[in-house]
Amino acid sequence: AAPAPAPETNAAPVRSFAELSPEARAQLPQVNVSGSTYSKNPAMRMLIVNGKVLQEGQEIAPGFKLETIGQRSAVLNHNGLRYSIGY
Repeated sequence: AAPAPAPETNAAPVRSFAELSPEARAQLPQVNVSGSTYSKNPAMRMLIVNGKVLQEGQEIAPGFKLETIGQRSAVLNHNGLRYSIGY
C-alpha cells in the first residue's frame, strides 16, 4: 500500500536531492557550496553558492532560489521544485 499523503501545507514538500528521480536531478542546475555561516538570526545566515555569497530568499540564478539555510543543509527552489542539499 502507498504511504499516507503528508498533511497539506501551504508549501510543496521538501525532498532531499538524493530522493529526487534521476530525471529530476538532471534538470537541476549545478550547485557548488563552498562555505556557510549559520546563525539563530536568519539575517546573519549566508551560503556561498557557485562563488556567490547569498542570504535566505535570494536567487542563485533566475528561477532558482535559496529558500532557507540550516546548520548542515539548505533548501533550494528551482522553478517550484523544492529540495534540500547537505554540505
